[in-house]
Amino acid sequence: MRYTAREVANIMGGKLYRLSGDEIITGISIDSRSIQKGDMFFGIRGERFDGATFAKEAVDKGAVCAVVPEYKKTENVPSILVDEPVMAMGRLAKNYLMSKLRAKVIGITGSVGKTTTKDLIHRLLSLKYSVSKTIKSYNGFIGLPFSILKAKEKDDFLVLEYGISRPYEMDYLVSIAEPSVAVLTRVGKSHLEFLHTEEEVAIEKSKLFKSLKMFDIAILNKKSPFLDFFEASLPKMVRVFYYETPKIIEMSMEGTIFKFEDEIYKTPLIGKHLVTNLTAAIITAKILGVPLKDIKEEVKNISPSPMRMEPISIGHLHILNDAYNANPESMKALIETVKEMGIKEDIIFVLGDMLELGPKAPIYHENIGRYLAENLQNATLFTYGKLAENYIKGAKKLHSKKHFDDLDELVEEILKREKGHVFIKASRGIELERIIEKLKERV
Repeated sequence: MRYTAREVANIMGGKLYRLSGDEIITGISIDSRSIQKGDMFFGIRGERFDGATFAKEAVDKGAVCAVVPEYKKTENVPSILVDEPVMAMGRLAKNYLMSKLRAKVIGITGSVGKTTTKDLIHRLLSLKYSVSKTIKSYNGFIGLPFSILKAKEKDDFLVLEYGISRPYEMDYLVSIAEPSVAVLTRVGKSHLEFLHTEEEVAIEKSKLFKSLKMFDIAILNKKSPFLDFFEASLPKMVRVFYYETPKIIEMSMEGTIFKFEDEIYKTPLIGKHLVTNLTAAIITAKILGVPLKDIKEEVKNISPSPMRMEPISIGHLHILNDAYNANPESMKALIETVKEMGIKEDIIFVLGDMLELGPKAPIYHENIGRYLAENLQNATLFTYGKLAENYIKGAKKLHSKKHFDDLDELVEEILKREKGHVFIKASRGIELERIIEKLKERV
């Protein structure tokens, strides 16, 4: 990135304050703690803090200037004054993508699997191309433009997640970055606080595919609910490809062997849902010209991302850490994975709250408890969180189950077991991975 302050102000519809306009901006930051020389700092208001209050600190650390609302300007702090920093960032990201980047955008949406699929597509495409991707899981109003502005001008592809939780959010994200390749993971029960039904979720997410142009590419999960919504949204002469859960030949804590499009693959990834994400990446890479032999070799070396079906051994315990996030679909996927492994005993599920499910959240938790009891009758269930006690209500058929309000007590209960396979999952806000650290401290 390389802009003058005047260029940036014009693009964002802002005004220069204590700037000549000739200053050179080579990067952006939204965190005053990680300022690099040449950065422009966006003072974004969050739930717990107002970034504008850190404008002076950012400039003192080397930022060229800060981007803040006019009514929050700070005396002697060089700034670009805008209506709203988040919207200003979106305008700049759109300009950067259209005027300075040569990369084609690959857009990924769905209720589950976006981040994993994004990481896998990025990894396989990187075998042949220069590729940037959404940073972490920054996929919304702030994250998507921020990720675009961090991309390299030489990139061939930019792999972006499009994450939404409210009506019309997809319209905004697409207005910033229209994809030439759109990938659907799976629609399910997530973000139901503001999008009240799965149907509303599907309608909103299908807008990504509606934005495709003639000869662009749509890659669809053949088994996703509401697939017809996405097919109906496609403009004429868009090229459509499908993928689905492949045939699983063998699955264990060491990985998975599966068959997809008449080819046998072996990967360290565990779980049908992760392997399905991998097939989406495989078909995307093949379509875009990555040689199959290179793909097959790379698949052998793909390790699980942290907290996404990540195997960990601690003393006598074999742990699968899937604590990055959770909703009903991904909870069922974890249960199905454990069932597929054929583990007969010493199965311990540690489940925390699934968040952002709206008023029916207790029912969804109860249903997951029932699903667990029906599929793995010999499992032990430990729960933690305000909503998690509802798992217990549904899991009436399980002989061994207990709810905990104290995480240390839960850890002590796990440690009483002489051995065990422990499966940990909850929404990100619960931070259930803390169990891992507590176990490591005590073993």
